[in-house]
Amino acid sequence: MSFVTLSYVLCLFAMHTFFASYYMSVITVPESLIGQEEWLIGLIVGIMGITGMLTRPIVGVLLDIQFPKKFFLIAGSLGVAISFLGYSLNDDLMVMALLRLLQGASTAMFTTTLSVVVSGYVPNEKRGIGLGIFQSSSALSQVYAALLAVWIVTQFSISFGFTISAIFSLLAGFFSLWLKLDRQPIQSQEFNFRQAHWVSSHGFIPFLIFTSQTLTFGSIIAFLPSICLERDLGNPGLFYTIYALTMLVVRSLSGYLSDIFGRKKVIIPALISSTFALMIIAFADSQILLLFSAVLYGIGFASVQVVGFAILVDTTPQKFHGSALATYTNAWDVGGLLGGVVIGIMIAFFNFTVAFAFCALLPIVSLFMLKKLRTE
Repeated sequence: MSFVTLSYVLCLFAMHTFFASYYMSVITVPESLIGQEEWLIGLIVGIMGITGMLTRPIVGVLLDIQFPKKFFLIAGSLGVAISFLGYSLNDDLMVMALLRLLQGASTAMFTTTLSVVVSGYVPNEKRGIGLGIFQSSSALSQVYAALLAVWIVTQFSISFGFTISAIFSLLAGFFSLWLKLDRQPIQSQEFNFRQAHWVSSHGFIPFLIFTSQTLTFGSIIAFLPSICLERDLGNPGLFYTIYALTMLVVRSLSGYLSDIFGRKKVIIPALISSTFALMIIAFADSQILLLFSAVLYGIGFASVQVVGFAILVDTTPQKFHGSALATYTNAWDVGGLLGGVVIGIMIAFFNFTVAFAFCALLPIVSLFMLKKLRTE
């Protein structure tokens, strides 16, 4: 594969280590909040989406005018590391909320910028497989990160788990330092505040479709430990491991299949798979059912994420990749915030079953958006 250059490989390592830090936190952050009210857990877990939503459009527009990409990559990795070190040193809820806001802004900087960088390394005819492999590098971290976090919390402490997450984030910044990027002058004379693409028209429909996945994933992150505890479904880390193994295979495969058969023919069954998975979670009463849902959910999430990414790059002029990908990746922040807060409120008023049955409807709604989605 001709696109596998040193810089592309460094992007894989940076993506992998950055998300290793994140996927450890899907265990450590909720674990540190066990005993709090469900709505408060959802708020603390999801609040990082607020600064993420505000940061991504700014980063995207600045990338479009050639602002130095390495600045955002290094600042993002450092900000996330500082957040995790803060969690390890202080358990005050107000301080934790402020650190989550810092983590949200820093994550937005790093992931938006790295997505723009890697999209420039992959040729048109190999876009699906190239972006699929890139996304699989983060899925590989999911295979072990959640279980590693459970082991560290059990054998050592939550604070030590946060410290390891900080180290992973710093490694992502280290790999980013060596990326080969063209140096171009900042095009400040072309910037018009009112006409800037704060919300990209190219990225909006893919954003809505991807949000149907990230919102439900935000719910799973916030409440899966509580569901497992209430229903005696075993170690929640196993769900993330099975889900990650599925993602590892499906991200590259779905990208490759979309290169051959077309993007929409891959997204449609993926959305249906996500719906089935969420319905199973809503009613699961055994660990086997929960782990089966992890497979279906992994198929759905992986395919929608990769193919949506490919469609976006297919249909967006390169000079607007920053703002378009900022809009698309904002799905992580919107989904993380709403998944924690809105679903937390639904759980408080109803129960886990009703809340996750509602989540199962969202991918179905996304099917109707496909008619408006351009694929060429």
